[in-house]
Amino acid sequence: MAKEKVKKMTGVFASVFSHAGHISKEDAKEISGLDDSSFEEVYAKASNVAEKLMKAEGDKADKFLEHFAEEIDEWMKEFSAKFGF
Repeated sequence: MAKEKVKKMTGVFASVFSHAGHISKEDAKEISGLDDSSFEEVYAKASNVAEKLMKAEGDKADKFLEHFAEEIDEWMKEFSAKFGF
């Protein structure tokens, strides 16, 4: 289960770059290693990140991390005790 959650987080991260036009959707799917159904879930989450990032002002890197964290929060709960958050 942990491996699948890490793949999903990786998929969201890669897919943000796909939504911004830096890599193709197929490249993002390959990077994630997810099946079609799981990838579509993370691709939709990445769309939320990309949309918020395009509207953000100020430090875009900080905003990227903030919005990325919002989208992956549910998967991070499994790891929170080990990381201390």
